[in-house]
Amino acid sequence: MPSPVGHALAGIAIAWCAPRTPGEGAGPTPLSGLTVTCAALAALPDADLVYPPMHRTITHGVGSAILVTIIAAGVTGWVTKRGPWRIALVCGAAYASHILLDWLGSDPNPPIGIQALWPFSHDWYIAPWTIFPGTERRHLFTTAALVTNAWSVAVEVVVLSPFLLAIAWWRRTKLRTGREF
Repeated sequence: MPSPVGHALAGIAIAWCAPRTPGEGAGPTPLSGLTVTCAALAALPDADLVYPPMHRTITHGVGSAILVTIIAAGVTGWVTKRGPWRIALVCGAAYASHILLDWLGSDPNPPIGIQALWPFSHDWYIAPWTIFPGTERRHLFTTAALVTNAWSVAVEVVVLSPFLLAIAWWRRTKLRTGREF
């Protein structure tokens, strides 16, 4: 399963793809509130590690992503007093990115997979191939765990950085030309 670094990179990529509103310029900047929120939301499902028997179940399902979207709509509407759905959908997509990345990640700890369709199904899902190597969560400060986790983060950065660079280029080009693609 990807590390918080990989999940945060995916959340940042989603925030940077957010459509802009009139007068907003190029949309979320690298350190905007939406970018930071999406990075945090993308890593949030792993908060269930506090209670290991629940890991990869409820918080790793589409039901939770839907709930996060609804909460984001309520908070955004309350704070901005504007139509909240644009921001809410971006926040929901950032949360859902965690489900996708974990589905594409290796996890040797039973039960294998994630309950991606919770609450609609309690089946465990695994991808037919893995892109992201597993991380070590049990003995964090051993040499083996540090090496394993460093390798995992390196792979995540190598896989996800081209997406971030392409999105940054696209946003910069769009801002410079003033055209939508």
